[in-house]
Amino acid sequence: MVTPVDDNDTAAAAVGAVSNAAAAVAVEATSEARAAVATAATATTTAGAATVASDAVVPAAVSNEDAADNSNNTKVCRFLISNLQGGRGYAKNDFRIDLLQSKHGLYDIAETVFDIMDKEKLTNDMIYSHLWDMTFNKKVYKNGWRRQTMPDSGEWTQPASETDIDEGEPRLFSGLNTPLEKGQKGKFGGESASFEYVLESITDMSAAQKDKTYPHVSKVANQISTKVEDDWLTPSQKSQCIKLQEMWGKFYSGNNSWKRAKRSPDRAFTRAKPSAPQWGDELQIMGLLINADCKFKKCWTNIMQYAFVDRTESACSMRWYQLKKEDYRLKWYGKGKSAAEKISLAKRLAKSTMKVQLERKPKRERHPYANADEAVLREYAERDLAYENGY
Repeated sequence: MVTPVDDNDTAAAAVGAVSNAAAAVAVEATSEARAAVATAATATTTAGAATVASDAVVPAAVSNEDAADNSNNTKVCRFLISNLQGGRGYAKNDFRIDLLQSKHGLYDIAETVFDIMDKEKLTNDMIYSHLWDMTFNKKVYKNGWRRQTMPDSGEWTQPASETDIDEGEPRLFSGLNTPLEKGQKGKFGGESASFEYVLESITDMSAAQKDKTYPHVSKVANQISTKVEDDWLTPSQKSQCIKLQEMWGKFYSGNNSWKRAKRSPDRAFTRAKPSAPQWGDELQIMGLLINADCKFKKCWTNIMQYAFVDRTESACSMRWYQLKKEDYRLKWYGKGKSAAEKISLAKRLAKSTMKVQLERKPKRERHPYANADEAVLREYAERDLAYENGY
């Protein structure tokens, strides 16, 4: 028996078949799309991993300048502070201060030293109590010539000049005109304090140094004896000082300077022997030794001849015995210290003076008018030099 077929059922079946086929195609297309998305996601993940790996080596967002700053953060600058003197006298020791190259500056050295003086009871003054100058690498900076409008306001009465140094302009090491180099030195001078400092080293931060707080201060053991001996300098320094003594002796005995010409209308100056410089730091060294009841001859042989290379023994002897009569001056040298402490301090100061002297050499003085702005004065210089050369 044949079952009759309704036209409507046939149409419905046809429509259903078409719908099922379309659905199958749609599902297949959706699967392909999902596969494409999965592939894209995999590619994105791979690319991201590659980017992370690349960034781990060289961060693309960090400039060369930033990289340099980050590198400086790991550089430790070590300064030796010597001959520290406050209102209550000299410190018994020298000190080392460790600072970070990119974070700290010259002002941080001064601020740290004032903290040291407070702990050592060398002064009651604050860093801003008096004006002071700070020399580094032959450039002079000055503090106290501008003020904050209000305490801790960060606002100043005027912009910082090329020579100002203060809390607002600390003269960061990373911003100095001349890059830091081992051996660069300077001085601090003011009514509150004075000291000398030298850059001993610039090193990468070690693992042990990472746990330290900066500025980091450490004392330097004082190894100078309290005897009037020449044990405070090396054999090489001794020989250099002896050679310099001879050089200065020849310099002062020759016509290496100028003096005003007398009764000579055609000349302004004539050649002359140089005059010895004024007595300065030498008096303090002498005074300490005198107050320690030391004898001149022994002090000259073991200390003064190496520190005062531009002075003769006879000149020092005369000044020594003259100083013994100057009670108003002599009583302040080493006040409150024992004889041993006075001798040790005298040798420390002598060592510092000697180092300065080793950097100096006698040099024939130029004519006073050689660089004059006025043409008439330069003509005098030319005539004087012509006469001296012809003579």
